[in-house]
Amino acid sequence: MPRRTRHRVNILPIISSIVFFVITGTAPTSPLLLAAAASSSSSPTAISPSSIGTPTITSNEKAKQQQEKMDTVPKYIVFSDVDGTLVHYPRHLQQQQRQQHNHNNENDTSSSPSSSNDNPLIFLPPSKTGTRGVLSKRTLELCHQIRHGRTSLTASTATNQDETATPSLKQPQPQQLRGRTPFILVSGMRTTTLFQRLPYLPRADAYVSESGGRIFYPRTLSTTSEPTARNDGAEPHLVVHSVFTPSENDGDNDDIGPFTLVEDMEWRRQMSELHAAGPDGFHNASLETPLEERRGKLWEYALHLIERGYILDTNGYSTAFRVNRKMQDKELLEGFDEFMEKCATRQDMPKELGCSTNLGCVDVYPIRSGKKNCCAYLARRFLGQNSNDDDDNTHSSSSLLQTHAFCLCDDDNDIEMALACRTAFLPSVTSDSIRKRVEMQSDDGNGGMQRHGRLVVTEDVEGGVVETRATERALEMIMKELNQASND
Repeated sequence: MPRRTRHRVNILPIISSIVFFVITGTAPTSPLLLAAAASSSSSPTAISPSSIGTPTITSNEKAKQQQEKMDTVPKYIVFSDVDGTLVHYPRHLQQQQRQQHNHNNENDTSSSPSSSNDNPLIFLPPSKTGTRGVLSKRTLELCHQIRHGRTSLTASTATNQDETATPSLKQPQPQQLRGRTPFILVSGMRTTTLFQRLPYLPRADAYVSESGGRIFYPRTLSTTSEPTARNDGAEPHLVVHSVFTPSENDGDNDDIGPFTLVEDMEWRRQMSELHAAGPDGFHNASLETPLEERRGKLWEYALHLIERGYILDTNGYSTAFRVNRKMQDKELLEGFDEFMEKCATRQDMPKELGCSTNLGCVDVYPIRSGKKNCCAYLARRFLGQNSNDDDDNTHSSSSLLQTHAFCLCDDDNDIEMALACRTAFLPSVTSDSIRKRVEMQSDDGNGGMQRHGRLVVTEDVEGGVVETRATERALEMIMKELNQASND
């Protein structure tokens, strides 16, 4: 029988045709195309389904997307103290309030001889001693405009211009930054006091109490009946109605209506560690844990001071305590100045703790706390890595404050925060040490002021720019600085 011959079929052109069809959507009818497909099959290229129909993103497009993302992140941040900075205690008003005190009208926003119909003074609730802090309506408006990115006055705040107003701001020319500027209130007040004052204070992006020990963020409530506690750190049953409400065309809906506060639980976790303030002080004020039952290095030191005879103020504090000269017995008053000096240099104090001194008081808190450290934490949280500087260390917390943070302050307990920021504005000078620091400022060697840590006093006693007017001037100057910085 004749031997059968097997014919090998070359399937490469068939495979090539299938590949060509997948790529182009058309069949290779030409023999030349089939041959080209067959010849290219000698070094096949894998094709993944995910790559089909996906546009290629060029490096320029990636850079554009990254820039758009950066533009949505705030570029600068403003920190402000409260007492002596935004809120003032004029002596003549205190006398009037004691004489005209009316228990049925404690929460009014009445005006006084120092205010006008266009710019009334808003009175905070009276303290236990009967004193009442005041701040101007214009202060609230300026804080609102800074927070929402405005860099010059609007018509609503320019109606009360006087001879003391900054000349460049007398003719309002509304401008907008490309994004909001976070506005943070940083105070040494106890947390319970902060909650009581919230309706009268400027709306902020964060609220800091106890010299940096606790951080809260506002959460808008759609209705007053909406539950405040959602297992997200919100304060139970805290519903705040602001005295100052911006007009609907001058802000966003977040500033209109009631809100509550949500605590920063990561910061709280750090403060709750045993080498700090421990976990036992974060209870409702009506259920405060007795001092002797609180764990943590802070409370160990508190008990040590009590054994030495000092009287401490711990009511309403979770992460700090205060030693007030006025509360001490006669035996300790003679050496209290020496005690304050030792605290200022952290002598005889555990390494895990820090402190600040001001007006006869010593505030003690964990070393991780303090206004400066808290501001650095918040700057990193709000600004992230949004910086156009070339310095490799720009994105560190300290350099963010030096280049992207402004602050308002007045006291010795603010000095570390002030020197860490780009510029600090002081509506009043309450101590000789602050005054000396202002006088000792030097230039940068090129005829200009130092690049960061500048202290600018806005108070002008002879010109009548004091208290609330000095605060307004400071806020106006910050708006001007933000405008210049955004154009750099």
